[in-house]
Amino acid sequence: MSRWALIPIKGFDRGKSRLSEVLGPLERAQLARDLFEHVVRVLRASPDIDDIAIVSDSPEACEHAARLGVAALSDADGSQGLADVVDGALQELERRDATSVMICMSDLPDLTVGDIASVARQLDESDVVLVPDLLQQGTNVIAVKPATALPSCLGHEDSLHRHRTRARELGLNVKVQLSSGIAFDVDRPRDLERLRRR
Repeated sequence: MSRWALIPIKGFDRGKSRLSEVLGPLERAQLARDLFEHVVRVLRASPDIDDIAIVSDSPEACEHAARLGVAALSDADGSQGLADVVDGALQELERRDATSVMICMSDLPDLTVGDIASVARQLDESDVVLVPDLLQQGTNVIAVKPATALPSCLGHEDSLHRHRTRARELGLNVKVQLSSGIAFDVDRPRDLERLRRR
């Protein structure tokens, strides 16, 4: 049994583009790096995760992940968008004997080990666990077993609805879990303001 976490991530220099009106390029890159490192620390501290991988087309992100002791997967050839990238990574993790995968976004500053444990408990009783963002439209964490049971719908504003619909179409037992620690991601200036107020 091998329980993996997967973090899809852009190059730090290309992340957080929606914050460009309030942060310069170097500040956005540092913020993206800091948020990513927090997610890695939480996953590493979690007894419910055995291994961690990232998937990225950025050599810098892959090198940084390797320095943190995280497996680095490159985008599969011919990937068209985030969903394809994640699906390719899930196939690779299945080849590495992953029995389940928890896909975590890289920008979750309030994520805790308790949040990961809660998702893991839900996954024990279902095939798919979906944890939405604050607007309950996007999906900030997706836990799935086996690794390739659910094709990804990431990259769409309404990915939560798409994931839930696709899981049901495939006959999978799916749970939607609300979690304040997972719901908050840092995408827009108002999110940055909230982060700074903490």
